[in-house]
Amino acid sequence: MNAPRFDLWRDPWISVQDAQGQVRPLGLGDALRKAHTVRAVVEPSPLAIVGIHRLLVAILQDALAPQSDADLVALWWAGCVPEEPLAAFAAQYSARFDLFSPTAPFLQSADLGLTPTRDDRVKTVLYLHPDWPAATEVTHYRHGVDTEAALCPACAAAGLVAQPAFATSGGAGIRPSINGVPPIYVLPQGETLFHSLVASLTTPAYQPTAADRDEDQAWWRRCPIVGKSAVVERVGYLHSLTFAARQVRLHPTPSEGQPCSRCGAVGEWLVRTMVYNMGESRPKDAPWWRDPFVAYRQNAKGEPVPLRPQAGRAIWRDYGALLLAPPPSGSGASTAPGTIPVRVLDQVDAVTVRLGRLSDEVLHVRCIGLRTDGKAKIFEWIDQGLDVPASLLHGTQAGFAVQQGLAFAEEVGRTLRRIWRRHFGGERWERHASLGQRLIDDYWQALADPFQHHALLWGEVTDEDAEAAATAAWARTVIAVAERAFLAASAQLGDAAATLRQRIQAETHCRAALITQRKEFFHE
Repeated sequence: MNAPRFDLWRDPWISVQDAQGQVRPLGLGDALRKAHTVRAVVEPSPLAIVGIHRLLVAILQDALAPQSDADLVALWWAGCVPEEPLAAFAAQYSARFDLFSPTAPFLQSADLGLTPTRDDRVKTVLYLHPDWPAATEVTHYRHGVDTEAALCPACAAAGLVAQPAFATSGGAGIRPSINGVPPIYVLPQGETLFHSLVASLTTPAYQPTAADRDEDQAWWRRCPIVGKSAVVERVGYLHSLTFAARQVRLHPTPSEGQPCSRCGAVGEWLVRTMVYNMGESRPKDAPWWRDPFVAYRQNAKGEPVPLRPQAGRAIWRDYGALLLAPPPSGSGASTAPGTIPVRVLDQVDAVTVRLGRLSDEVLHVRCIGLRTDGKAKIFEWIDQGLDVPASLLHGTQAGFAVQQGLAFAEEVGRTLRRIWRRHFGGERWERHASLGQRLIDDYWQALADPFQHHALLWGEVTDEDAEAAATAAWARTVIAVAERAFLAASAQLGDAAATLRQRIQAETHCRAALITQRKEFFHE
């Protein structure tokens, strides 16, 4: 039997959708060469989408090494990935993308064997995919026995490339990856995969200030050995995109006709087990790492903390913090305090200004995150697309108006909760506590689509009058949605005499409070 081999550079494993809507797999090399003919990467797991996107970005960053906005503008106008630098990269590094190489396996530690030894702490390969239950992990929507699971090389690779972005804490001594508890990642989306990747490239000025610029050890440039629980003092930007947070070694075995547990494909090799130990981490006192795809908010100590998924909170509610520039000091604009937006969007803004023709267009982004308890327990992933007018990226007054509009919606939400608790709180109404939470959930859900519409309207404003009109329209929408949600929740309490009296009092209170909030917002 042949030795196990799976070449991520040449063998097809990344599912992409072409211009005709057909889905087909490509290797890394073809995905980059044909990126201008591909709409997007298609994957069941949004975590794998992030991992693949960041890997493709890292390869392009290394192959093209853009140093200025002008370099990115020239690349945009070229319309495709230049063949010569990509071929040069492949000639030098393509051998480093073999998943089962005995001497330099991709994103794995070469000092561990392809077959487990007695001293190895062997685990199920399902640890690479949080949506699959493994050991004592939470079962989400898939049920099965982890010891019977087996992944094809493509599915194993999809989970492996997600580790640099999403490796979480996992007990004593098991630390998360370079960004700590997994944050929300913001990925620019273009008409083609090429445009999405170009919009994700950064020049040195937009990369982390803590990045080592002298020795940037992307995976294909470094020694293929990952130290167990090793602390790395120096990390470059490309190194961060391929950060070896886990010491891994996959154990390929003949498939014998068994299909992949994840995709159903039948091939020559399957992976059932692996070594999966704590890998590399930065020192605890290392300077702040500002990932270009992550937004931050300062905590009470003034320390930047990544925006992370929160239970019951839709991503669009953090639209301002994620996507919009803060107001310049002295502008007098009121926004969420201490927000630090996604750095790659600052780069996009600089490039669109140079391109000129994109100043009135809409940028699409995909926001993906993994909600955990801050440790080993995983609850859910989130995946939401947002549209942001390019004009709002400039830090305009309209952008500040968007953030103020969101703040107004948050205040109204707190008002709804306060009034509900005042009238329907306490032991007597305890059975209706879930109805109060449903009221808040319905309120935010009903605002999701209107907000996207209003955000586009804010992006079209050209003067103060138009901005005021857009803001007024949003405020009216918020008030109307809030009142409808409250009345709908109240109606579910029934119409018994005592209940009806309490309902009328609560509804009257709600209407009066909403009118007051509207007047305060408009300084009437």
